[in-house]
Amino acid sequence: MRILLLSWNFPPALGGIEYVVDHLYRELNAAGHEVHLITTVSEESEQDPHIHRCPRPGLKSYNLYAIKEGRRLTRDFKPDLIVNGSIASGPAAWWLSTLGRLPNVILMHGTDILREGWVYQRVVRFFVRAADRLAANSLHTKELLVAAGARPERVDVIHPGVCVEHFAEAPSTGAERVVEKAVGRRVLMTVGRLIKRKGVLEFVEHAMPVLREQFPDVLFLVVGDDAKQSLAHKERMKDRIAQKVSELDLEEHVMLLGKIPEEDLLRLYFLADIFVLPCLNIPGDVEGFGIVFSEAALAGAASVATRSGGIPEAVQDEVTGLLAEPGDYEGLVERISRLLANESERKGLAEAGARRARAELAWPVIRQAYVDLFSAACSR
Repeated sequence: MRILLLSWNFPPALGGIEYVVDHLYRELNAAGHEVHLITTVSEESEQDPHIHRCPRPGLKSYNLYAIKEGRRLTRDFKPDLIVNGSIASGPAAWWLSTLGRLPNVILMHGTDILREGWVYQRVVRFFVRAADRLAANSLHTKELLVAAGARPERVDVIHPGVCVEHFAEAPSTGAERVVEKAVGRRVLMTVGRLIKRKGVLEFVEHAMPVLREQFPDVLFLVVGDDAKQSLAHKERMKDRIAQKVSELDLEEHVMLLGKIPEEDLLRLYFLADIFVLPCLNIPGDVEGFGIVFSEAALAGAASVATRSGGIPEAVQDEVTGLLAEPGDYEGLVERISRLLANESERKGLAEAGARRARAELAWPVIRQAYVDLFSAACSR
């Protein structure tokens, strides 16, 4: 299959959408499909001849470049379909699919449907209704798409994939400074961009002082940085979290690690006892799924999170983790304390999450789901 993939969201930018598009591109190529990717500018030099980067920053420049470069590739490469990695590429993808009479598939992630603004909502609804097929990252996202006017039979739910092979064994090196401080302690961990929706600031304020009293050796590792390249998230949470840590005298119990190398992240996953994602319900923003829960489970960490967005699909309550209501810090503390005091239950939840990840969410499984979707779009 020949695929023209358009995506504003792609590394070196960080985020859930970037993760999905990056791995989808590489998985499709590894499976023998021919894929060309048109994406945004990067300060790093591009080595892959099938990745075409816009020479200038800005969403408008990107869509204009995507149309121009896409016209050339449509003529020379002759793709079977257009795949839109995120709604930010919607104008170019729609234009190219219309001119070339090519099927148009859009990957939808949750927040991209909810952003506020009359003009934005009109544009998104137009692209959603015009698409031949839509890939939603969760049932929750599918419900949002149907509410926006998508026909249910054109929406497939495909969860983000996980690189199971990366978690075959715990690494013996990496993140030495953190490991030195964390060994022998009860370790909580969260991973992700530091945006309001993640709820890290409020968790530090309302939950960590209580957990410190109950477990004086507790340590909360916060991996991630401000979403400086995001179109939707302008908040800058890292300094606010650091200030709150200082105000509450939690410097020995909370470590803000920022962006760290993959090898360091992998070692910290295996070091953690509990993975925590205390997401909030924020108007116009939502957690679409959360592949980090599967990554944590594969490393042996149980998950405690909130029932927000697509999280209940990623964490099966009392099966692969424990869930509380958004903003219920007493409930989060109770569930974390329960697992810290019960190693057998903690390991059982993590093992169940790891089994599900291997069986349902490994990238070869997810890749085939996308190939089936693309084939259905082409046959239609």
